[in-house]
Amino acid sequence: MDKLEAIQRVLRFSDRIREWVTETYSVYFDDLDEQNVNDYDSGGYGELGDRIIQEGIKENILDKDDVDPLP
Repeated sequence: MDKLEAIQRVLRFSDRIREWVTETYSVYFDDLDEQNVNDYDSGGYGELGDRIIQEGIKENILDKDDVDPLP
């Protein structure tokens, strides 16, 4: 699955991760789109997206083999 789909799945199924992202970064589900989750420059959510996916794998929401490799 692509990066955006993986992030959306994690945020849908993990209250803990969704709350962490909104409380720590003030980023909400609707703020994330295909362009900004692949943007690693200032103002992009590339690194945050990678962390969300890593947390989703730790919580067994995602299987590492189902996610496209992260940069």
